[in-house]
Amino acid sequence: MSYQALARKYRPQTFGDIVGQETTVQTLQNAIENDRIHHAYLFSGVRGVGKTTLARILAKALNCVHGPTREPDNTCVICREITEGIDMDVREIDAATYTGVDNVRELRDVTQFQPARDRYRIFIIDEAHMLSAASWNALLKLIEEPPPHVVFMFATTEFNKVPQTIISRVQKQILRKLTLDEIIDRLRTICNAEKIEAEREALEIVARRGEGSVRDALSLLDQVIAFAGRAITAADVATVLGLSETTFFARLVTLIGEGDHAGILEALNEASASGRDFKMLFRDLLNFVRNLLLVAGGANESMLSMSPEDLAVIRSSAETFSYTELLRIANLLLRDDETVNKAEHQRLAVEIALLKAATFPRLRAVEEVLAGGVAESRSSAVAKPRPTPQPRNAASPRADLTDFIDAVTKARPLIGGYLAGAKGHRRDGTRVIFTFDDRFSADSVAEAKPALEQIAAEVFGAPTSIEVVAAEESPGEATQSPLRDDPIVQAFKKHLGGEIVETRRSK
Repeated sequence: MSYQALARKYRPQTFGDIVGQETTVQTLQNAIENDRIHHAYLFSGVRGVGKTTLARILAKALNCVHGPTREPDNTCVICREITEGIDMDVREIDAATYTGVDNVRELRDVTQFQPARDRYRIFIIDEAHMLSAASWNALLKLIEEPPPHVVFMFATTEFNKVPQTIISRVQKQILRKLTLDEIIDRLRTICNAEKIEAEREALEIVARRGEGSVRDALSLLDQVIAFAGRAITAADVATVLGLSETTFFARLVTLIGEGDHAGILEALNEASASGRDFKMLFRDLLNFVRNLLLVAGGANESMLSMSPEDLAVIRSSAETFSYTELLRIANLLLRDDETVNKAEHQRLAVEIALLKAATFPRLRAVEEVLAGGVAESRSSAVAKPRPTPQPRNAASPRADLTDFIDAVTKARPLIGGYLAGAKGHRRDGTRVIFTFDDRFSADSVAEAKPALEQIAAEVFGAPTSIEVVAAEESPGEATQSPLRDDPIVQAFKKHLGGEIVETRRSK
């Protein structure tokens, strides 16, 4: 025979060949050894994790000449015929083309006959969730009380679509996604068998693209080998699979943060000119934003599994945003994930998703205006002109703090608004202390302390620590929520013409 795809050539033929499904394998082997073979099995999991493969191996183990056995020998006529798909007593059915009630009735009639040669008459029904409700109903009684020589094996990627009446009558085996290291090890084993040299980074990229599926990863590896030959580098993988570099995603996120619509469209046009797949590009962007959240949240960097160069880019990009801002960007992008996946015109869908996410800086602009209005109203109430900033070496802490608040407002408008609206602020040596009426503002400013201390050091010319104090509410203020005065809430109230009835903060 001519060339055979890697996913077919290296398809597991024994339980020992199965990767990453130790619990299911042990359950099935113990059932065979203890003669506790169930009459119906349901294998569920994402694509390419071994559902149909496990069903075939189980069929061989049950019907093997030396069986039932924990491992089929793969040398007897029965095992070889099951492997080739020509065993007359082991029937594989594609549920997508077998949905009629008449088909199920025919199947029910066949089960009444003894196997022609094997120990069991086995029916492997793939993509079982495609069966119609009428077909399931026709199968119901047969699955509940089948003849002793019949075993049903169902495989599905959508467990939730299988009727509960069926689930209660079968033994469920849920197959998990494989980890990144498990897929890399499998790819390395196959590359060694094929005498192909591959960089660890190249295999890691392919494994990530597999998304927990060995079959998908092997199909991608086949494609890369066809391009690169017997020496595979990370650059080869990036060229074939249309990958984007970490710096490209850092640039995209920066453009989103700046609200640069023209820059976003230009970057996406460059990606299109390079032959990038927009669906995968958007998925990689979501993964990049997740990595930013992990770094900003102080997660263990081992969770990122990336090169030191890429890690440095992510650290640098994460420092330009607060954790709250990253959450907001991630949420805006995630809302369009399903739309991008289902869109026929994926480039347009990705462009719209990123342009929508890039509108988030407008909130910061609104907050800046509102915060400026709050500060102006406060200064008017005092009926004093704003003091002229004094030189930094002058003994005027008021002017110094004003400079500091101005600098924060330029860099972080929302936080600057909170500082301008503080109940009190003072400078005590190398400390700057802000007092707030409410816990919400205090928490928001406290979260930005590292960035504020850096700005303070630049303004005051010396390391300065920022301290935040939340004043206790007086009894008369206990029922007044600080969220009512939040600039964003006020903006929505103004433009939507609504009334704030109740305010609650999620835990």
